[in-house]
Order: sequence, then C-alpha cells, then structure tokens
Amino acid sequence: MTDSIRKQLGLSQQLMASWLGINRNTLAQVETGRRNLPPGKWLQESRLNLATMGLVMQPPGVPDTTPLPAPPPLPAPPVDRQPLQRRLDDCRYHIKRLGFELQDLRAKAAHYEARLQVLPALRAWAGPVSNPAREENWLALIEGEAQDGLEYDCGTRPQRLLEARIAGLEREAEVLAEILAELPPA
Repeated sequence: MTDSIRKQLGLSQQLMASWLGINRNTLAQVETGRRNLPPGKWLQESRLNLATMGLVMQPPGVPDTTPLPAPPPLPAPPVDRQPLQRRLDDCRYHIKRLGFELQDLRAKAAHYEARLQVLPALRAWAGPVSNPAREENWLALIEGEAQDGLEYDCGTRPQRLLEARIAGLEREAEVLAEILAELPPA
C-alpha cells in the first residue's frame, strides 16, 4: 500500500520514508515485499492512506474511531501574471524582429532571382566578347551565388522556415493573451 500511496502523491522514496520515520532502504524493502513495515509505523501510513481518501483518522483511544471528513484542500497558488506577460512581450518582440528579417530575406532573394532572370539573355549574346572565358567565369560565379543564396540563405525554404517560426510565435502570443485575459486582474 505504501508504494501506491507514494506514487499517487508523487513522493520520492526519501520523502515517504521521512514521513514514516524510517530509512529509505527499509521503505524500498517494504515496497518490494521483502520486509514488513516496522512496528508502530502503521499509524503514519494509515493517516496518509485515509487522507488520500479525504478522511481524517481519529486518534487512538477515542471512543468513536470512525474517520472524519477532511477539511477542504489547500488552494493552488495563484498564477503569477508577470512571467506570462513577459513571455507575451518576448513573443511580440520576436514576431516583429523576425518579420523584418523575413522582409530582408525577400529583398535579398529578389536580387538573386533577378540574376537568374538575366543570365539566359547574357549567355544568349551572339556578338563578340573581348574575353569569353572571363565572361563565362563571371556568369558562372553570378549564377552560383544566386543558386546557393536562394537555396541556403534567402530563398523559398529559408523564408518558409522563418514564416513557420513567426506563425508559431503568433500562436503562442494568442494563447498567452487568452490566458492573461482569463486571469483575475493583478
């Protein structure tokens, strides 16, 4: 029984042993069935067992030993608004900051996309070129920068990832605002 009460209340073996006034190793042996609860410790266990059922044990020697109803449970501590408000403020700040970052990515991507748009026309030039190898190297460099930039730095994938982060923060901010609206005023 000690084990089920302990688990129901989320107590460590050390805390439960402390309540019972025994060694933690002794409690472990009791829980595994290798040992009985030491004499005189049943009272503490019984009190705790009845308390989990909402009852108060009558002390020994009282004529009527019927357990009494327990007093009402202690209230949970009030929710501290401040950490929630701070997190909401952080979310809003990061939404704005990431929004500016997304604008920058889109602007940078537009430059790279413009490069990819003009490259075919530049390569299609049939006229004379003073240094064809140098020009082709330059065009390849411009194309490579555009391709890499769009793929890894500012193209669709990086933009979508940033949009997802913003959407997550926006949803978190909505939930936090709802929670704060439901709480009593500070």
